[in-house]
Amino acid sequence: MNLLLAIIVSAVVISVVIIATIRKRLKVKSNELLEQIKGLISYSDRSNYEQAQERISKFNDVAFADIPTDLNNTFCGKIITATQEKDFINHYKPHFQEAYSLVKKLEAFNITPSETISKFINDFGVINKLVKQHNEGVITFLLDTHKDFFDQCLKYPLDQQQRRSIVSEEDNCLVVSSAGSGKTSSIIGKVKYITDVKGIAPHRILLISYTNKAAAELTERMATDGLKGYTFHKLAIDIIGRATGIKPSICDNTDALFIDIYHTLLGNKAFKNSVVEYFIDYQTNETDWEKRKNERQEQLSEQKNVQLKAMFPDMDGRAIYVRSEQEQKICFVLSSLGVKFRYEEPYEHQLADEMHFQYRPDFSIYFEQKGVTKRIYLEHFGVDEHSLVPAWFAKDKNITYEEANQKYDDGITWKKAAHEKFGTQLLVTSSADFHYSDIRNKLKKILEDVGVPIQEKTNEELYGLILPKGSKQEKAFIRLVATFVTLVKSSCKSVKEVLKQAKNADDERSVFIIKNIFQPVYERYISALSDSNQIDFTDAILQATEICRASHPVEYDYIIVDEFQDISVDRYNFLKVLREGNPPAKLYCVGDDWQSIYRFSGSDMALFNQFPEYFGATEINKIETTYRFGEPLVSLSSYFIQRNKAQIQKDIHSFNSEMKTELEFYSYDRRDYCNMIGQLVASIPSDKSIFLLGRYSFDDYYLSFMYQSIKEGNRFFYVIGGRKIEFLTIHKSKGLEADYVILLQCNKDTYGFPSLVSDDPVLNYVLTKSDQFPYGEERRLFYVAITRAKMKTFVLYDKRFPSVFVDEFLHPEKLSEESYVKHPNANKRWTRSADQFLLKLHSEGKSVKYIAAKMGRSQTSIVMRLNKLNQ
Repeated sequence: MNLLLAIIVSAVVISVVIIATIRKRLKVKSNELLEQIKGLISYSDRSNYEQAQERISKFNDVAFADIPTDLNNTFCGKIITATQEKDFINHYKPHFQEAYSLVKKLEAFNITPSETISKFINDFGVINKLVKQHNEGVITFLLDTHKDFFDQCLKYPLDQQQRRSIVSEEDNCLVVSSAGSGKTSSIIGKVKYITDVKGIAPHRILLISYTNKAAAELTERMATDGLKGYTFHKLAIDIIGRATGIKPSICDNTDALFIDIYHTLLGNKAFKNSVVEYFIDYQTNETDWEKRKNERQEQLSEQKNVQLKAMFPDMDGRAIYVRSEQEQKICFVLSSLGVKFRYEEPYEHQLADEMHFQYRPDFSIYFEQKGVTKRIYLEHFGVDEHSLVPAWFAKDKNITYEEANQKYDDGITWKKAAHEKFGTQLLVTSSADFHYSDIRNKLKKILEDVGVPIQEKTNEELYGLILPKGSKQEKAFIRLVATFVTLVKSSCKSVKEVLKQAKNADDERSVFIIKNIFQPVYERYISALSDSNQIDFTDAILQATEICRASHPVEYDYIIVDEFQDISVDRYNFLKVLREGNPPAKLYCVGDDWQSIYRFSGSDMALFNQFPEYFGATEINKIETTYRFGEPLVSLSSYFIQRNKAQIQKDIHSFNSEMKTELEFYSYDRRDYCNMIGQLVASIPSDKSIFLLGRYSFDDYYLSFMYQSIKEGNRFFYVIGGRKIEFLTIHKSKGLEADYVILLQCNKDTYGFPSLVSDDPVLNYVLTKSDQFPYGEERRLFYVAITRAKMKTFVLYDKRFPSVFVDEFLHPEKLSEESYVKHPNANKRWTRSADQFLLKLHSEGKSVKYIAAKMGRSQTSIVMRLNKLNQ
């Protein structure tokens, strides 16, 4: 018992001794750390070499007080950049880690750390907050001190957001502007501030814009010796010339080169056939998309509500708008068989009475027989093999299924009786023909049986119908091809890489287009430039980038970039090497992501919207006051563009709350289109300026028949009501303004607005994910169009086919996500295994609807594929 007690007492004594020893050592360490902190060398915002020299010379023996004091002394009157903040934190971080670890041990032994150590730890924990408070104080001081400068550096005072962006000293500053917000004024103010106030030599400043005109305007407005505005291309060419002693020869008309290459390739049968196949597939996919305008189910009522444009015109050259996809397919078959026809032409005998409108058969077919012009008729009935209408037809009409069938059957009987009465010949097809037979072969047979001559068109002839040489359709398609080639180059990828991406995604449609259409054009384009010893502007930037990376021939303190929303990957890489130096040049980039509309020249919105990820720590400032337009256009346009959540959110407001700018939508009938424009022009006061804007350069087509046109240099005008009014594409109108804007042809069409051609999904392989919002680029383009006006924008649209953008404003209740979603397999081409699976299901008697659901494709796609496999 005594032994056990002795052991316990000994253990306690030993423990007490050990604890006392540890406490003593901790106190010693605490005192050592306290002396270490008191003896800390204050942070210096200079190079390591300069700091070492000063320590050797004993010029840097200022006693350390605490972190806040050191921060204020070091950066007195200066804005702390993110890099400096990081360096400042790293200067004290080892001491903080040591102190924090020691304090945890002290707390375990109930030892209270010294006040100095506790304060040091607490101060370190709030360095970010201290830096923010410091910077806010310095910025307020600078804005107050230089108030007179900001009031007078331009003809008018700069607003508060402009001033705040100008005094920024962060290594990277992104200024997010808005339409009419004084972007150029901010740039000029920045240059004047860093030259006049900060004393930076003009030759140490690089000023870059995107067009020669903008660069020249900036140079002129700066009026500063030694400071010149450049475009990326001009700067690249100058760097190449100085480095090599030879100024490169630039191909400055690549559009003409692409057109020439494309037309040359049309001489290749395989290439031409590929283009025809692309358009047939493409049109089908768009039809699928339009069909699902409001509901997933294929409803006849919806098809009748949304008329579809046939690929080819009728016998008179007029565009055909049909009521269903099956009628659209019949139009294509009749055209490809060389049959002359008109759609819904009035019946040759009068049948209108108090119960019926005049009868208009679906198709009137004309042909010559023994020198006499014959007219026969083709009706397409929406019934299945049992002569029954779809089940949803009754629900849509709010009647019973029996009543629906009776009503539809009565209509069929009435039509057949009319033909029988007057002895006119009627041919009939039905929905069952699409589901269970080849509609092309059936039409060909029944037409031949009644003596209609068949002249099947070759792919070459079909091409001439789809894309007449020099037509707007062909120009738009060549633009798509050129866009792809340009994007491949500016994204610094190869066609092989892009093709591999498409193959990995199992996107056989895109693989087909890239391999058979885009790649041949790309290879010819590269070869043509090489043969003529020329480079294009993208090549110039790529070559200058390599020169700068190897030898750094230029060095700047500040690089200021205008229209930064148009930045591309190649320009981004160029900019990175241009800023290299010790220290690197500060970047001040200004742009409006809402107006990023140059995707076809390689602009990559991710470089703007995700700026810090590409350039490092960034201060983002917004200038949100518009000096151009007022309400309600401010709110309407902002809501419209911000539906795309990839766009930076802004709170746009007019500088004058009393300013009014209207946005009005006008539907037109094609026959009255030109007269309507004349009436709108007549309603506008004669002292007010007007723009006519079009999505395409050919959107003034109808105007050209009625009004006189005048060309002055690169500008194009129409004389309407005695007034000379300029017509521009929306792209060319960017940066310009007028009192009134008339936006033409906002229709749903392949070449409408939004353009369905320019948004081809194959481009996704050379675009960033930030721009995947449906019609993202087209939405920004529409925003640019409607925000050119100071007083009113008129948006004109065909009342039969309003653009989805028009519906967003006028009939948002009609829209759903389906209005923008394309079929998930729209890009997927048919493989041999898919064909076999399709034929298996079909041979088992499965319905088209079942097969479509099973294979994840549209019903139209299933029907067309079955037709093709059965040929």
